[in-house]
Amino acid sequence: MSGLKVILVGAGIGGLSAANALLRGGHTPIVLEQATALGEVGAGVQLGPNATRVLQAMDLLDPLMARAVTPEAAMIFSYKSGEALRKVAFADALKSTFGFPYLHMYRPDLLDGLAHGYDGDLHLDAKTIGIVEEPGRVGARLDNGDTIWGDVLVGCDGIHSIVRKHLHGDTPANFSGNMAWRGLCPGDAARKIGVPVVSGNWWGPHRHFVHYYVAGGWYLNWVGVTPHDGSAIESWSAAGEIADALHDYAGWNQQVTDIISETPRAMKWALHDRDPLPFWSRGRVTLLGDAAHPMVPFMAQGAAQSVEDGYVLMRCLTESDDAEAALSRYECNRLERTAWGQAGSRKNERLFHMADPKEVAARNARVQQDVDSNPQAVLPEQSRLFGYDPVNDALAD
Repeated sequence: MSGLKVILVGAGIGGLSAANALLRGGHTPIVLEQATALGEVGAGVQLGPNATRVLQAMDLLDPLMARAVTPEAAMIFSYKSGEALRKVAFADALKSTFGFPYLHMYRPDLLDGLAHGYDGDLHLDAKTIGIVEEPGRVGARLDNGDTIWGDVLVGCDGIHSIVRKHLHGDTPANFSGNMAWRGLCPGDAARKIGVPVVSGNWWGPHRHFVHYYVAGGWYLNWVGVTPHDGSAIESWSAAGEIADALHDYAGWNQQVTDIISETPRAMKWALHDRDPLPFWSRGRVTLLGDAAHPMVPFMAQGAAQSVEDGYVLMRCLTESDDAEAALSRYECNRLERTAWGQAGSRKNERLFHMADPKEVAARNARVQQDVDSNPQAVLPEQSRLFGYDPVNDALAD
């Protein structure tokens, strides 16, 4: 079915990715964004081959490559000694295996690229406060009193989605017990410290620290996840103190504390997710991205899964003669994979944050053995993650 009018509530990475896909599939997207201007707080995002193949299919990848960084390796470090527990070829090996690159990007660069690739209907300062369903159509009720009507409505409005609330009621998100520090260290300072161009992950007791270059190397993006009581604001823009971040990483390797010290300011947010939903779609309404499957950031897949969602949604709507059946098919093709991602993200928290010395020693020996047996190997979980092809794979009926 082509030519559907599809309302997308939210103009973040998921909403704009879906809008680009739908436009190229012959549909008419209408994007509703409550903010008065497109923008996203500066931070990093990782895009695996599962996402970059979709961006390539929409002719968006090449413009983004100029602002991206491809990591030379993926490295896991011991938090105190700095010993490399694992170092594997990454970007080149993944591109050779899966055909598409692994990218580190500055979030505003990615959002800007998606926005410039989309020349469809976009409404700013358009806050959706309710959903109206009538036979044969669905509407988004805005806070200014207007109702925007379409054939399908998609909630791309994040973990506290108004569309999710319409489908499932108002339930609180799950607090993970962790808070994330994040910052942007100037790239020149990071290079002087000796930070390599890698996807770096430092594992320590009860916490970890991730870093990678973004914006063509202009910044080193870092994220430090630490235990917390939940009092940090669940926001991407809550200010924190560098001194407090340094306190949380006291006793860690000097490279970690130098990165934090060289960062002009740090932000913080409490990490939440939700359990997998029993359904995403009802009638002409469905969900996408964090509105459907919010996950803690321990697989670096939140943005990539949203990109996948949008392309599969477009295919289902294009390949079906019935909008409601298409949304059911979309849900069928995404529920299991995204639930696996949510579970894997939670599992990685336990892996990264081990504290018992015997368990830590066994874990470190296990990951080192993986590298010693074949340093160029693509691990089974990477094949499942990065080998998924929503562009060409047959979809389930």
